[in-house]
Amino acid sequence: MSRIANLPKWLYNEFQCSGVDYEAVEVARQFDKRHESFRDYDAEFALIRERTGLRPEDVVLDLGCGTGAFVVPAAKFCRKVYGIDPAEPMLTILREKLSARKIENVELFREGFLTYRHDGEPIDVAISSIALHHLPDFWKAIALQNVSDALKPGGVFYLFDVVFHFPISEWREGTQLVLDKMSEAAGREANAHISSEFSAFDWVIEGILERVGLRVEKVFDDSVFLRAYVCRKVETSAPAKNSPILTPEQVRSVDSRAVERWKIPSVLLMENAGRSVAEIFLTNAPKLNGCVAPKRVLICCGKGNNGGDGFVLARRLELLGLDCRVALVQAVDKYVGDARTNLDVLQAAGQNDPEKLFVFDDSEASRQRFARETASCDWIVDALLGTGAKGALRSPYDKLVSLINNSNKPVCAIDVPSGLNPSDGSVSSDAVRAKMTATLAANKTGLALESAKDYVGELFVGDIGVPVEPFLEDL
Repeated sequence: MSRIANLPKWLYNEFQCSGVDYEAVEVARQFDKRHESFRDYDAEFALIRERTGLRPEDVVLDLGCGTGAFVVPAAKFCRKVYGIDPAEPMLTILREKLSARKIENVELFREGFLTYRHDGEPIDVAISSIALHHLPDFWKAIALQNVSDALKPGGVFYLFDVVFHFPISEWREGTQLVLDKMSEAAGREANAHISSEFSAFDWVIEGILERVGLRVEKVFDDSVFLRAYVCRKVETSAPAKNSPILTPEQVRSVDSRAVERWKIPSVLLMENAGRSVAEIFLTNAPKLNGCVAPKRVLICCGKGNNGGDGFVLARRLELLGLDCRVALVQAVDKYVGDARTNLDVLQAAGQNDPEKLFVFDDSEASRQRFARETASCDWIVDALLGTGAKGALRSPYDKLVSLINNSNKPVCAIDVPSGLNPSDGSVSSDAVRAKMTATLAANKTGLALESAKDYVGELFVGDIGVPVEPFLEDL
């Protein structure tokens, strides 16, 4: 049942069209006839099927289904189709089409992105075609969160819409180019797409997608103003329950076998680890901190691969608009291997600024700097030691762990809270007390113990781009 009558006053009203008003059946019918005259719906469906890997057994959700350009061919191919649209006349015409074709595996709802709550069969593939741009950016984020919530873990979202990808400084030339190209297809409606609707830049859309747990896998520029994204839902809240529990030595064996057998460079495993931690962090940090999205993050990076994961994380968070400050435990020229590679990349990306990057050497100046950074940050990330360190903490790690714990700021630990033994969950001297831990590849024996909960916090398992299961029998 539609919730239109009970919309809260603060909710954006999707049922009041910002463009052409399709609330009259005849207007909707004219729209349908005009689009049927220049569009090949079967070819469009075939393209979406190819791009998304749509299968006959899939359950599909079409958000903004209109008069059924996608729904009708999808219903002939897929097991089940749900369609939503805020305009009842559009749905009336679609119902006529389904009835005439005796199609019965479709359910339609007069709903919008913001009001629809899926409670039917789990969704394998969701699509939105030329619909999301009707929402302002704040409400786009809410809409895409709802899409993410409706999808199965690993489900696919296909977004096809008006997305601008010209530089902001060239907005006049870019807008005119879009108008010229759009007018060929949309006629007089082109002006309304610019003046009265809410199309966004690519970096806005891509940032929102990543923040709601939808990883962009493919991008297609079908014209200067139409872009298609194929995204996959990243499961970040439950894998710790389902992950195999391995010793740190077994996880390192998985890493080395992946490098050897699949020829995956170790630096790519580090990139995948940092990306996965970013997804876990962005999805769960607001939930664990009073629904407040982080804006500034202090990332503490050790000498080894755990620090390298932190450098990747800093770069990825910066690209998404967060302000990242990075504390090093040694001078830049002392870092080696993959960690050094990612530190160099981070610096080349603009992080080589004394305001952004500093060395903590336990001097009074570095302590004062650390205190200023912790006072102004929203979260601290512990990328100090990882799984390789055991026994009592040494300097400067012991000082950093103490300062982190006394900062009164929520902490995200990468792989293992520094100071916690990842094999048996013991603590020799002190350990970071994390609000959440993003462990990598698989859960660790020490993290799974009851005694470790005060240090681990909420536990999530990050994907490093290597499936663990094929290697389990060799461990």
